Formats: sequence, C-alpha cells, structure tokens
Amino acid sequence: MPTDLRLFGIRHHGPGSAASLVAALDAFRPDIVLLECPADGEAALATLRDAALVPPVALLLYNPKQQGQASFLPFAEFSPEWQAVQWCFRNEAHVRCFDLPMALRFGLDNAVEPPSESASPPSPFSFREEELASNSSLETPDDTTLAASLELETSSLSLKERGLGGEAPAEDDPEIEADPVAYIARLAGYTDSEQWWETHLEQAPGHADTFAVVLEMMTALRTELARPESDETLLREAYMRETLRATLTQGYQRVAVVCGAWHAPVLTDPDAHKKEDKALLKGLKKAPVEATWIPWTYERLSFSSGYGAGVLSPAWYELLFAHPRATVVTQWMVRAARLLRDQDLDASSAHAIEAVRLAHSLAAVRGLQLPGIGELQEAAVALLGGGYAEGLQVIQQQLVIGEKLGEVPPGQPATPLQQDLAQQQKALRLKPEPGRKPLALDLRQDGHLQRSHLLHRLRLVAINWGQPQRVGGGKAGTFHEDWELEWPPEMALAVIEAGRWGNTVLAAAAARATARAAEATTLEVVSQLLDEALRADLGPAMPALVARLESLGATTRDVTHLLAALPPLAQVLRYGNVRRTDTQQVAQVVQQLVPRLCIGLPAACTGLDLDAARPLLEKIEATHAAIRLLQDAGHEADWYAALAAVGRNTASNGLLAGAAARLRFDTQQADAGATATVLGLALAPAQPTTYATAWMEGFLRGSGLVLIHHPELFALLDTWLGALSEDAFREVVPLLRRAFAEFSRPERRQIMELAGTGPAAATPAAAELDFDWARGARVLPVLRELLGAPTLA
Repeated sequence: MPTDLRLFGIRHHGPGSAASLVAALDAFRPDIVLLECPADGEAALATLRDAALVPPVALLLYNPKQQGQASFLPFAEFSPEWQAVQWCFRNEAHVRCFDLPMALRFGLDNAVEPPSESASPPSPFSFREEELASNSSLETPDDTTLAASLELETSSLSLKERGLGGEAPAEDDPEIEADPVAYIARLAGYTDSEQWWETHLEQAPGHADTFAVVLEMMTALRTELARPESDETLLREAYMRETLRATLTQGYQRVAVVCGAWHAPVLTDPDAHKKEDKALLKGLKKAPVEATWIPWTYERLSFSSGYGAGVLSPAWYELLFAHPRATVVTQWMVRAARLLRDQDLDASSAHAIEAVRLAHSLAAVRGLQLPGIGELQEAAVALLGGGYAEGLQVIQQQLVIGEKLGEVPPGQPATPLQQDLAQQQKALRLKPEPGRKPLALDLRQDGHLQRSHLLHRLRLVAINWGQPQRVGGGKAGTFHEDWELEWPPEMALAVIEAGRWGNTVLAAAAARATARAAEATTLEVVSQLLDEALRADLGPAMPALVARLESLGATTRDVTHLLAALPPLAQVLRYGNVRRTDTQQVAQVVQQLVPRLCIGLPAACTGLDLDAARPLLEKIEATHAAIRLLQDAGHEADWYAALAAVGRNTASNGLLAGAAARLRFDTQQADAGATATVLGLALAPAQPTTYATAWMEGFLRGSGLVLIHHPELFALLDTWLGALSEDAFREVVPLLRRAFAEFSRPERRQIMELAGTGPAAATPAAAELDFDWARGARVLPVLRELLGAPTLA
C-alpha cells in the first residue's frame, strides 16, 4: 500500500495554526510526524511527557566546547510544534525531528562563509536569536485583493503585480521567510496576523482544507519571487528531503510533515533533487551538541522585549488558543476591568459591557468578522481609560504580553557549575526570577554576607544576575549593599559558558579573576580587579592578584596609573575587616605606592593644557579621598606636601594649582591667611588671565562655601574681577560661569548677596555674635556618644 503523505505548513507560535493542526492530525491519524526541529533535539522531546514541564519553555542546544555556539528553541502552549508533539504522545504516534542538526550548523560557523546581505535568514523555528518579529502596524485590510489570492487561484496570479495588498513584496525582505503568513497578512493590511488567519483561512466559506490553501499560497509566493535562498536554508531543506525520503521507505502508511509554511513547497516531491541533496550534505563537519530545557517567559517571546520571536501578544494568543473565539472577547475585557479595579482604578461592569460592544463595532466598520487585539485595546482605552492609554500599562503587560514563566522538571542535564549555583541559590534563599527585584543586604549578618559574595562572584564570570545600586535611605555604606536582581531565561547560557572556568562558582570566579590579572597591563586594572575579588571573597585568587599588583607596581612610572590604582586599594584596606578578609599583603603594596605617587605628582602637573588637566584633576580628587580614607599620618603628610609643591610650582597648570590649594584649605593644612596669599598671587596682574581663571575654577570646584564663610577670599576675587578690562572680563566670564554652575542654589544666592552688599555687611564679625556657650556645651556629651568620640577628662 503506498504511503499517504500530508504536508502541514504552519505559522510558528500561531494559536490559529496550532488549532488547525490538531484538528488536521485528528482527521488524518498519522503513524509518524516529521517535525521541523533540529534532529539532535529529538531525544530531549521525550521530556514533554513530564507534566512538570510547563510552557513556555525553551530547548537549549549548545556546543559544550564552545558555549558561544548555542540556540534556543522556544515552545509555548499555543505553538503548533508543542501541540504536534503532545498529539503524538496521546495517540502513540512516532515523532521525528527532521531539520538540519545543530551539530552541522555549529560546524558551518567555522567552515562556511556567512551569507550575503541579500540572502534570507533561517525561519523562526530554526530558533536563532535573530528571529524576526512580524505584524507591522498598517492600514485597514484590503479584503478584495486578498480574497482573490485565497480562492486557490494564487498560482495563476502575479503576486508581484497584485502584491496581495497593492504593494509588490521586496525580494530581499527577510520577513517573507521568517513568517510568510504574517507577511501576507501585513500586505493585506492586517495588524494581527492571527485575525487574518481566522478570517480568511478558517472562517472563509469553501476553504475546508486550511493547509492546502497555505501550501498553494507558499508555492505561488516562492515561484513568483524566485529569489535565491541562503546556503543554510538550502542545507536545511536538503536535509529535510533526505529524512523524508528515508522515512517513506520504512513502512509507515500515513506520514505527516509539520514544518514552517515557507518550506512546505520544496517537500511536495520527496524524490526531487536526490543527487543535489546528497552532494550538498556530503562532508559537512560536526560539532558536539548537548541539550537541556530552561524556563522561558512570554516577555521573551514578544517583540517588545527585544527578542524577536514573531509574537507580539503572547498572553492574547494563549487566550485565543484556550477558549472559543465567540467568548474570548468578553473574557479579555472582563479580565482587563478586573486588573484595573485591582489598581484602584474606575472600571465598572457597565464599562466592560460597553467596551465589548465598541470592539465589535470597530470590527464591523473595518470589515472584520470578530475583533482582534487591536480593536480590544482601542475599546479599552476609550471606555476603561477615558481616552488615555497611559493608565492602562498593566493591561498591556499582563493581557497582551503576559508575565507567565515556564517551569522545568528537576533532574535536567546540567553542568557542575549549574548544579553548584542551584544549590547555593536554594541555601541562600535567592530564587532566580525573570522580573526585577530589589535586594538590600546588611553585611554584618552572615547570610547577607554570603549572598553578597555569591552575587559578586557571579559578576566576575559575566553572570550579571545582580546589579549594584546606590545605597540610600540613610544606611551606612560600609555595612550595606543594595542590589537589583533579574534572571532572564538566557542567563542559563551565561552559566553554561562560565562553566569552562571551573566546576563551582568560587573556583570559576577565582580562575577568571586570575586570568584577567595575568592579561592586565596597567596597575589600575589590577587594583580594580583586586577590589572586586575582595567583595567576592576570592581567597584562592588573592595571592596571584597581589603578586601581579606588586609586579606592575614596581615597573609603573606613570603617575596617572599610580593615582588611578590607589582608590580601589584604599577601598580594599578600609572595608576588608567588614568583609572579614585578610588585607595585609595589599597594605604592603599601598605602602610602596603612596610615596612614589607623591614624589611624581608635582612634575605630572606641569606643562598641561586645560583639556589634559581635567582628567588628571579627577584622579587627584579620587586619590585625595583615598588618602583620607586610609587614615595614615605618614601618607597624609607626604600627600599634603605634594599638593603644596603643585601649588608653589609656577609651571603647574592653573586648574590643578587652584584645586591643590582648595584641598589643602579644606583639610586645614593651610589657614585662611595663607590661602589668601596664594589666591592673591594667582590673581596678580602679572599672571595671564587664562591662568588666573583656571586657578579660580580649580579652587572653587564643587562648592562656593569657601567664599561665603571667608570674606577676605571673596574680597580678593571681587577686587580682581573689578580690575579687569572690559575685553578681559568678557573672556573670563564664561569660564567662571562654568565654575559657579556647580554651586547649589542657596550658595549662588548668598554669593549674590555678598556681591550686592559687600562682605562686611553680609557677614557679622565673630565678636558681634551673641553665643550662649554654656547652653551649647550641654549637647557635647550626646554628640560624643553618637560619634563614638572619646570623653574628655
């Protein structure tokens, strides 16, 4: 008896296509189903029998020796592929994956030239991350043009002339192969391809065989366009035909082929291109492939998430697939009203009823038999949102895109690193979730400290589960950390890729940090890496990092590198005790670095223009904060002497000399009188105007309080500005304005008052202030207690 072969060209992730497929398989009752899915993913499909595998999920196929080679195969409940496999399990039919194995595709990455720009990409169910989204927003559907193409006359029509909507399709449009059904729907004017599918394929009279119509359309589209296919597409279709030919010789009476609609026309004659297929597939190199299931989300299926899987509205598609079309409009609107009420927004039953009526009216005006998601959203905005869409974001997120997260059964194949990470997540009660979640840690608690170590270690191996946030709320930064956690599904690939560095999180982070230190060529990189290693408590990596730090520190002569290296090391020393880490070796390195950078600083500040001085000033300010953080009297003495030398050296850049004077004044290393002398010299008539202006910009950097509380300094600046010629003043004003722009509004206001009234009138003498010293002394014991200061005898 000859084999009965049926081709079912489906739309990937299409609920209408999935429902049609299930009905067609029930009618045909095949003995075996050939599924467009990489052949090396077939064994993993057996997991779909497990009820603990809840869609949406993705089958991850990857090269264990080169983890960058990986592909995700997403499945949703409304995916025709998922329904085909489940039908086979229910009816004891065989299922066989007959697409080109990923082992061969990974081998092609190194053996075959990449396709040209004009070549078409693989179809969506080749599960590449470059999958293209469909359903662009267009005008009202043109039923007359499309109807002609659907009356099984497509093969006799010129699609280029008709364009299925008045516009000839571009031959290099990647959407044609990525989702040809959505492409035709778009040309017909539909924003919702599912609505097009139902209106013209399922509800249109006389179209009993939906898939025969799809095959006819795809055959006409491929024949009319006659565009060259990419090398990978040709290989895939050759492998499909080879597998189909082999299956037809194995005695099956009824064979069903479930594939993307674009590929169906080339499978109608299995005996075609035998020699060409064998020649094309001969000698292809293979790469090792492993498979595992990972949870997926509706957000990752949607175009709005940045991952284009051709599904604009997964939550809506799930509702379409699970409920009768006649009731789905009412159900969607009721859910929308309930969501708004949960948000304390006005959404009554009357609103929902009128919104359903409006959606049906919009569909009637547009010539549609039933409303689609576009009509529902417009009706919701008009009736539930009062004409404003801003308050309906919750509907978009939950009823259009959806927040559903799939589940996979325990015991899935996993690398040692995956297993270790899963154990730590469970022990520390850190559940990986796709949504963003804040996490506040108090490092004085053992459990919180271990969580911090884990998150920092993961960041070292490029698993960015947590993003550090600025500590707020009045918390002490030394003992607190704020994080934002987010675990997107593709993070599983990052974990697999990090497995090459070690079998545990600690071992992998230590190995990666050691490797990065060996590759580093500057002291700044190693010191920053050492700070990261401290936060991650990487004991095994610390000796190698410190050794590399000592090696680079001994040979580094560039003062800018020394300045950049010190702040991270100061953090290591300052907070090492909080994190219970031994920092003795780091302290030895700092003891060597500080004198060297202090000696070289004055020379490094000479001969620089303003553009070169600005980045150096940022490093000087960071180093100044680090020196004060270390609280070492010897380091501070050397540093302040270096700043004094910068200020005295007439060859120093004015910006740096002014900043050095301000830093010494703020730390009480120079009193107001000495600072006034330095300011007077900087603003002397003999000094160039550009130098004086740059000096003032550096001196006033960050705060104007120095002028407000020290009238003598303000008077010097006021006198200098008043003595400038009109041309010089016009040149100086823009530069000073830049310095004054950093002041707070109250500071600028007080400086204006000083300029208007004079410093003598605005600031009373200390002798005129009536202080009650006895009353003020009463608060001193409380202040000492709060600050932890010793009690005076």
